[in-house]
Amino acid sequence: MIRPATPADSDAVVALGDETGMFKPSEIVALREVLDEFFDYNHLDNHHAFVLEENGAILGFVYYGPTPMTDRTWHLWWIVVRKDQQGKGVGGRLLKFVEGDLRELRNARLLLIETGSQPHYEMTRQFYRKHGYEQNAVVTDYYADGDSMVVFRKAL
Repeated sequence: MIRPATPADSDAVVALGDETGMFKPSEIVALREVLDEFFDYNHLDNHHAFVLEENGAILGFVYYGPTPMTDRTWHLWWIVVRKDQQGKGVGGRLLKFVEGDLRELRNARLLLIETGSQPHYEMTRQFYRKHGYEQNAVVTDYYADGDSMVVFRKAL
């Protein structure tokens, strides 16, 4: 079941992100901050956080919100899938949920997703392509020297 995230989910979501091995320690710290800020005030700015839960276990998490100063453009800032559930459809279910929510309830016209260019993100980039996203931009050396930001987009 996909349901809104609650403050009680924060520890599990942060642990889930850490256990994937995909994120740097600073990104795990940022995830905690994102959750804290979401529950404190960002939910008031039309930001959204959901978890996919089965049998009491959180298998995945998404966080998205409107992009400031744009016409109905949104960003998917976080999508995290438990390591042992990757490649089993959890990420696809979460992504389709976000797209449906944005189309049906928020009148969104465009969804952007950013990821890194490092080799360990290749499966992530393939995942977005598989789900109909086009690679739209590369910002060279954005995260660090040799680690560019890859931007994917999908018209909704």
